[in-house]
Amino acid sequence: MKNKLVVLLMLGFAAAAAISSYIGQGWAARAMEAGPFVTEINAAAIPLNHDDPGLKTVGELTYVSGWVLTAENKNFGGFSSMLVAPDARSLIALSDKGDWLTASLNLDQKTPLTKGLLYPFEEGAHAKEDGTYDAESLVRTQTGFLVGLEQHHRILEVEAVGGKNQLAPYNGTVDLSVLSGNGGLEAMTLLPNGKLLMFAEHGLDQKGTLPVWISDKKTATVRRFQPPKNYSPTDAASLPNGDVLLLMRHFSTFDGVSAKVMHISASEIASQNVIKGRELAHLAPPYAVDNMEALDIQPLENGKVRLFMMSDDNFNIAQETLLLVFDWQP
Repeated sequence: MKNKLVVLLMLGFAAAAAISSYIGQGWAARAMEAGPFVTEINAAAIPLNHDDPGLKTVGELTYVSGWVLTAENKNFGGFSSMLVAPDARSLIALSDKGDWLTASLNLDQKTPLTKGLLYPFEEGAHAKEDGTYDAESLVRTQTGFLVGLEQHHRILEVEAVGGKNQLAPYNGTVDLSVLSGNGGLEAMTLLPNGKLLMFAEHGLDQKGTLPVWISDKKTATVRRFQPPKNYSPTDAASLPNGDVLLLMRHFSTFDGVSAKVMHISASEIASQNVIKGRELAHLAPPYAVDNMEALDIQPLENGKVRLFMMSDDNFNIAQETLLLVFDWQP
């Protein structure tokens, strides 16, 4: 009899745990629909070069710090765009699912990102089909944000994280129909003159150039960009003087993943020539690198620039979410 009671108690505990887990998952799903969902972000520090941990430079960039980021949340990851606050005390990122991440940022802490919150792109977003909110680029404006989405190509004006959105005027100036399904506006940045600079990820012509648009909301100028062979633009950031830093990514099953950081001068952007830029740094194993897709910058004293880069793990266990920080002295 005693043994039967023990068995019954164990079954009762198991059933209670299962019900609790089910209720917890349901609550989590509802919370994710309403937002925000509190997310504890774990960080493991990594060297710039895994074979030479003491190395601190790559190309013209000086390594500040870097981490592998993880979280016990299935919606954490897939980050393709990122913004760092002007004082570098907080961070906003957008994922391939359209989920927003906000977090406090402190590079001096063991865990640089704290107070993590995940929001759905908008109310009811998670109930829509995959690919509806495949966010690839993010720009801060005076009234909120601009978001570039692919698969269902469009540029949205968003008033706040997780807030209302509407089609931006740029949709009328840029012919998004020329973009391939998975090759949208991966890189966008607002220039100091107020115009939006946009790079397509794919669409090479016979001369090996990609389309670039510069738009003032009413009209757009079409330019061409000649990327390094086998590299695609993934994000861009404007410097105060009008220069632009461009993050680029390469992947193949034969040579794996690598990334480049390019510098494009304001004069080259203003000219009518094919934009080429120049390479600041090349990241390939054993250097810390993954599917680098997000870039933002912070101007420092003495003309220095701090670069923040994040990788998109595609929600794939074989990939990682990296946060890498570099300084550059132009």
